[in-house]
Amino acid sequence: MPSDPPATDPRVSDSRHISVSFSARGLLAVGAALVLGWAFVTAASAIFVIAVSFFLALVLDPPVTSLVKRTGMSRGRAATLMVLGLVLAGLLITLALLIPLLRELKDLVQSLPQIVADIRASDAFKSLDARVDVGADAQNHAADISATVPDTLSAFVGLAGNVFGFFFLIFELIFLTLFLLCDLPQFSDSIEGMLYPDSARRYHGLREQITTTVSRYAVGAVLIGTIAGTVMGLTAWLVGAPYPLALGLIAGLLDLIPQIGATIAGIILTLVTLPQGVPQALIMIAVVLVYQQTENYVLQPTIQGKAAAISGFLVIASVLVFGSLLGVVGALFAVPFTAAAQIVLRELTTERRARIAEAKALEGAPAAAP
Repeated sequence: MPSDPPATDPRVSDSRHISVSFSARGLLAVGAALVLGWAFVTAASAIFVIAVSFFLALVLDPPVTSLVKRTGMSRGRAATLMVLGLVLAGLLITLALLIPLLRELKDLVQSLPQIVADIRASDAFKSLDARVDVGADAQNHAADISATVPDTLSAFVGLAGNVFGFFFLIFELIFLTLFLLCDLPQFSDSIEGMLYPDSARRYHGLREQITTTVSRYAVGAVLIGTIAGTVMGLTAWLVGAPYPLALGLIAGLLDLIPQIGATIAGIILTLVTLPQGVPQALIMIAVVLVYQQTENYVLQPTIQGKAAAISGFLVIASVLVFGSLLGVVGALFAVPFTAAAQIVLRELTTERRARIAEAKALEGAPAAAP
């Protein structure tokens, strides 16, 4: 016989309720996050300027500290001399090179359709163009880029319209960097004053290591980029490539992008040299390959040392991520930031790695004889 269904307690309800409760602290945290996000989006340009100034202050901190130790002058005077010296040097270089560089860059961009047409007409490119038909797309893109270049009068008017904003931005960077350079020791001392002695010593060591790494990498990258631009520009001039000054500038700027910048610059210079003849293009390829090996195995170890000793994968990945977020500036900041993060991570995991190494050593040790 079928059994009777179990009796249910009438006091028990079958309905299920899902309740969600928010504490006052949680609501405050969500509200604070929304306000911070809104403030970040609203003041993105100001935050960007502050970040660039902070980066420049980190780059200049070791030279300023060395100048203070050598001369005995005050921190403020040393920082002022360093910043004003760099501004004066940049102004002189700009006045000496700005007009010819702008002229050559303008002529190069306006001549892009003809340069691409000459490359397509070269014997070395005809067979590839016939199979893949990459030349037509390149020709169209070159025409679009050339059409966007305004004439001299409109370019001058456009520059005059933005000149106030440009100089205001430069003054902001100069003075923010100067004040940060003067106040970095006080900021560091304030942070160390809130830490226990062991933590303060670790923070002090980390700060010095990160500052040295960022400064040495940035100064070395600018110096190596200058060398690359000079070598490539001189080679382009010797083989008769058009616009050698502009090509040297492009090579120097692209060389600032680690791992892939020099390769892209070599491809561009070789293609531009190709219409002059296959021997000239081969000379350019040879110079690019020799210089890349010299830069990788002589210049970088000598100038930068192990300032940014991170893997090639992390370098390219960081360049891609920061470049997509912040453009060219992000690509330039990617390696120093990644190197600094690696230093912090290595310091935070020092004790754990020591314990693991000790455990592995004990595990591999032979058992004691009875």
